Amino acid sequence: MKRLLWVVLVSWVFVTAAAADYGPPLQLPNGETAADPMVLSADGVYYLYVTSSYVDFECWTSTDLVEWSYAGVVWEPKSPDVWNNVDIWAPEVHTDGRRFYLYYAASQEIGVAVADSPLGPFEDVADHPFVGLGYGNVAGQAIDAHVFQDEDGKRFFYFAGYRPFSTLCGMEMTGMTTLAEGTPETLVKPGIFNWELFTVEAPWMVKHDGRYYLMYSGWGANMPFYAVGYAVADNPLGPFTEYEGNPILQMDEAAGIWGPGHNCAVTAPDGSLKIVYHTKQQPSIGWDREIRVNDLCFTASGRMYVGLDGCDQQDEPDPSDDDDTDAGDDDANPPEPDDRAGDDDDSGCGD
Repeated sequence: MKRLLWVVLVSWVFVTAAAADYGPPLQLPNGETAADPMVLSADGVYYLYVTSSYVDFECWTSTDLVEWSYAGVVWEPKSPDVWNNVDIWAPEVHTDGRRFYLYYAASQEIGVAVADSPLGPFEDVADHPFVGLGYGNVAGQAIDAHVFQDEDGKRFFYFAGYRPFSTLCGMEMTGMTTLAEGTPETLVKPGIFNWELFTVEAPWMVKHDGRYYLMYSGWGANMPFYAVGYAVADNPLGPFTEYEGNPILQMDEAAGIWGPGHNCAVTAPDGSLKIVYHTKQQPSIGWDREIRVNDLCFTASGRMYVGLDGCDQQDEPDPSDDDDTDAGDDDANPPEPDDRAGDDDDSGCGD
């Protein structure tokens, strides 16, 4: 009887101690630290662009999102005295079917460069920012550019503006390097006492069943509490409603997951949708990060979630309840109230 009880107790310990499986981080040759991932799919090849050196942008290639090869530097500043020679991060590459365009943050502003190949070399289209410092009708700082093309061919430009709090902003594009006239729309403002803690950044748009899911990260990218949430709208420029169960990807101490965030989404070779994001390599404050890939899923009712065991959730849980199949631990979040920081006049989206 005692032996049976011991077996039961030991089994219970192992079951309760089992952690969610996020899988291993990507093994990137020459990529000891990598963050802010963006994956471009072009002609059967995946191109991964990341924040790594802070002085240039490098690229890795793959055919399966698992095994990656180093492809080298694809962009770097022209000289030490140009506007975009410091604080270089968050690259994104998109194509119009002919050429490839690199959107990036530098000096707390956004630049754009162009190349004939996804491997570059990318050349800046101007000697000044694309958005920020008065360009793009944005007087203040701007980072984390994202371009989304809708099914009708229209393109939209999203970014995080700062003045004094970070805010998600958006506007229509008239070309790969031109924006529609007018002030960018304020889309999502940060919470003060919730999981965002004055910060919303790293926008990424996913369209599902005719609705627009604007994914973003909150808190701070050097913190273990960095996390991913989303807001939903019927139009690409809103109005957006934030998911009450945010964040959908967050710190998971049991699994050794710290500061997951700044994601993109990409379709895998098997047709499944993947979320590609970075996590910290350790829980302390710092910029040591690595890249991970998991399933990005939707329930029948349209709830987005990160699937660690596949995309098989059918129910719609109460956001106030713990959901063991979602990534993360709600106990890591600071308490409500969820007041929003600032107003449209100081959002950072306009002049």
